[in-house]
Amino acid sequence: MTFMLPADSLPASSAIRALAQAELTAARHLALAPSNDLSPLHSLRKRIKKTRGLLRLVAPVFEQFDHENRALREAAQGISGLRDAEVLHLTLARLSGENAAGDAARLLAAALPAPVTRPDPQVLTEFAAQVDAVLARLPHWRFEAEGWEAIAPGLIRTLIQGERRMKTARKRPAPENLHAWRSRVKHHWYHTRLLTPIWPEVMGAHALAVDALGEMLGDHHDLCVLQAILPGPLGPEAAQALDTAIAARKAAIESRAFARGARLFADPPEALAARWGKWYALWRAETLRGGL
Repeated sequence: MTFMLPADSLPASSAIRALAQAELTAARHLALAPSNDLSPLHSLRKRIKKTRGLLRLVAPVFEQFDHENRALREAAQGISGLRDAEVLHLTLARLSGENAAGDAARLLAAALPAPVTRPDPQVLTEFAAQVDAVLARLPHWRFEAEGWEAIAPGLIRTLIQGERRMKTARKRPAPENLHAWRSRVKHHWYHTRLLTPIWPEVMGAHALAVDALGEMLGDHHDLCVLQAILPGPLGPEAAQALDTAIAARKAAIESRAFARGARLFADPPEALAARWGKWYALWRAETLRGGL
């Protein structure tokens, strides 16, 4: 099932449940499918993130949101550690140019534990059980509004939080502040993807712009994680060279990210939601008439 609201006459609440069902069922099947490598892990984590973004869109009208969001977060945390070493090695590889920092990056990569190459079956079984528990409750999810009234409050809340976190990160660009901003950027990306059918050309372009910002902030987070383990086994000069290179890359990312964020969060959240709400109403009317 494509991760966007379906072009049919389903009520918004039914569409939300159907999308969550599809994502979580696919994640469960991936976790339990026989595999000797870690290739499914990235997809597992993305499906959980997509479901959490989906639920955040209706969080203000979904009484069980906190409980289900926590359950999904804990399920994802159980498998996140399997990719930590891989991410460190990938980040070091991007820094391994022909200079002092590159030499230090290669030395550190050689000293770090190798990425996990085989998934732990017990970890994946526990993940599947946690997802099963959410799936068992899913048919009983109830929302306090329908249609755009179910969607708009969560869209607005996420935009408000994204703008506030951007301002906090600009004022104090600590790793935790940029990571918190990234979280809401990713949620807004999921929301835009879900609403793409209301005007595909415009919403698709918006989604691409938000995704690019999220990727920038993801690279920034990976650099922060790497910087936090320095000096590690490196000598003072090598650690300093690598730290300087990381700091320069982070500064460049921050400059681009804040410029892009200023454009994406330029509209007051209520104004953006009102405009998208009009497009949503037109799309639903056209869908019901069979025009799409």
